[in-house]
Amino acid sequence: MQKKRKYFLIGVVGLLLFIILPWMMNSKEAPPITELAKTTSNNDHYLSSQVIPETDLPPENTRSLFDHLIVQNGGIVPYPYSKLLAMLKEQNPAGTEPISLLIPNGRSLLKGQADNAHPRIVSTADFEVSNSGANIGFAPRGQLFLGFVENANEIEVVSYNEAAGRFEFQLVQSYCQDCTPRIVYARRAICSTCHQGGTPIFSQRPWNETNGQPETANAIALARGNREAYQDVPIQQPLSHPERFDQLTDVGNFFYATQRLWLDGCGEKGNDCRRQMLSLGFLYLDNAGGFNPNSSEANELRRLQRLAFNKEKTPESTTNEKFSPIPLGLQGNAEIKKGILVPESDIANRDPIGEKQGIKGWIRSLFTREIKFGEGARDNEDLSEFEKLPPLRRELDPLTLRPPKQILTPDEIDGVYGVASFFTESDQKLLGAQNGYDVRRLIAKIQKLPNELFDPKPFSRVKILEALLGKKQYCCLDTSEMSPPMVSGGPPLEIKEHPELQAFADNCFSCHRGNPAKRLNFMGGVTEAEVLENIKAKKEIRDALDWERYENTDKSSKLMPPRNSNQYRKLMDAGENGRKTLQQMRDTVPGFFNF
Repeated sequence: MQKKRKYFLIGVVGLLLFIILPWMMNSKEAPPITELAKTTSNNDHYLSSQVIPETDLPPENTRSLFDHLIVQNGGIVPYPYSKLLAMLKEQNPAGTEPISLLIPNGRSLLKGQADNAHPRIVSTADFEVSNSGANIGFAPRGQLFLGFVENANEIEVVSYNEAAGRFEFQLVQSYCQDCTPRIVYARRAICSTCHQGGTPIFSQRPWNETNGQPETANAIALARGNREAYQDVPIQQPLSHPERFDQLTDVGNFFYATQRLWLDGCGEKGNDCRRQMLSLGFLYLDNAGGFNPNSSEANELRRLQRLAFNKEKTPESTTNEKFSPIPLGLQGNAEIKKGILVPESDIANRDPIGEKQGIKGWIRSLFTREIKFGEGARDNEDLSEFEKLPPLRRELDPLTLRPPKQILTPDEIDGVYGVASFFTESDQKLLGAQNGYDVRRLIAKIQKLPNELFDPKPFSRVKILEALLGKKQYCCLDTSEMSPPMVSGGPPLEIKEHPELQAFADNCFSCHRGNPAKRLNFMGGVTEAEVLENIKAKKEIRDALDWERYENTDKSSKLMPPRNSNQYRKLMDAGENGRKTLQQMRDTVPGFFNF
């Protein structure tokens, strides 16, 4: 009997270890978001990063599609959220609702403010407006994504910027009853910790987090006490809704890769390459099924891409690295080939309800604390509170660095398909009618377009259409009637009285002024004098800038600017002037012994 009991206990322990050990091995945490947000890629030598900068505010004289829509609405952000959805519905020629989903237990910065009774709402526009008369219709399909958490009084916005060729990250703050909403641009470094590549993201099928799954919808209905729509979003959505949402994030994701192919794939002097890519794009649109990817025209594009690839090598290497930097964390991985990386916009499916069920769910509950409603970040800037929440398993955490979805080389012509995806069905019909539905006539017209149209600038559907159709009106380019954009964390500091602050502005402000994490925001302040006093009060800055003393010591990891930052590279490139700048900043901060 004792032997049986002994073997039984050994079996139970073995079974528990069999279950627990693999789970514990796979449950490593992603790095803290405050650390990830300080890391920047050294990408300045790539043409695309020079033409499309990773700044918090949009490039001068450009704005997001969301900004343009709000300006056209009289500068008013409709409240409540159901009215904002109604505004998008009115823009849709078909009059259908935007695709919206409820996510009660998600993975956003505001996950602690959402639950089954107050789910996060994510919405996206899925329509195109036809061209008419003197107007070019706008195409928000794959270009506008919203995330609203009622108890945070905040909307997160991911919105395409046609003129800048990039997605913008914005926040609508103070979005509540009897409040004055404030639209600001979010800290891009914070957003890109999850939105790697600067593009929209979404989970993979079967989308258990969303109300496309009956179990999640039933949990929402139970918590709310009814099955009435929440902010006009039905409690239960068909599974086709999250599937379509996922498809549209993939569309937006490839906009990024297309801009890289248009710029880096063809190079600074690659006007002929870009012209050829556009011509092939219209050939593909004319007859996708009959398009020959091995035609002489396609091979000519490959030749031009190889020419750019072989000519333009990065300053740091003599190997062919032209097409893309390898993301931080993947450097040194032998499996990563050189090429243009298509970011992975899909994050692993998570099943919050299933995680609590069965023996694995019971064991997991012994090791993890459940989030209580209202804990964590109260808004998108409250990073320190977000980090106090129980972390997700590494494979489920959007903060975990994801390998690229695809790596494109000069021998591939995906830029053709990417360029084609920008044009709407109405564009094709209008251009077809103008050219007698003869695509060769259209291509002949493209060959005669001014060479400067193919200079190294972001690809713009609107600019191409204007060149082919003649000058037309477009809703969402002119910024002359817009107020200056504002960045999250406060207005920029205009330096006049204390020129010694300029070096800190150039090299430190991007991380340490207006940073949502309090411990990193030690260069905050409204006035120059206030900022200067805050800097002087942080005496550790002297040592953090002392590269000559601490480089190659155990303190080298604390030196600033970080070695992998653009600021560090620019200081090093400046040689003696860079060293003088570092010394000037050190001299501004008093030592520990102030005589």
